Amino acid sequence: MWVPTEQDANDIRNLAADRRAKAKALAGLDEGIKSMPPETLHRIAEAIASQGSAAYTTPSGPVLDLLTKLAEEDDLASFSRAFILLARAAPANAAFVAGAVPAKISNFLIKHRNVKATALIKWTESNPDWTEELKNALRDPDLFVRVVEDFASAIKQGAAAH
Repeated sequence: MWVPTEQDANDIRNLAADRRAKAKALAGLDEGIKSMPPETLHRIAEAIASQGSAAYTTPSGPVLDLLTKLAEEDDLASFSRAFILLARAAPANAAFVAGAVPAKISNFLIKHRNVKATALIKWTESNPDWTEELKNALRDPDLFVRVVEDFASAIKQGAAAH
């Protein structure tokens, strides 16, 4: 790539080295990260690096925003991996972020698994431990995906039975 000055070239080299270091640091946290697309890993790294940004009303705003986007993209495995990386990078924020997950997954179920809101409400009333089950699965991407999909099936079956 051509740049007008040596300083610009140095800036680009430093930026590239910084991004590689961030990616390597995150990749070392979880073997499952290696299978993630580099763009997704970069998005997670950026959200974690932006923790505490004044652009959000909460320090965890960048990660919460990314989780919403990953759910919108129907990428539950990356949703889980983003949480794992946040929990390791900013453990003090993990409980707060985990607390937001049930609402994000409720929206996901309605938008992406065609779960009716009324059926979801009835199901959550008869399954009061669902939020804890969901949060407990967050640190295992495969389990997290299974739990969410099992919830979708159970809610639909319950609705069909009525």
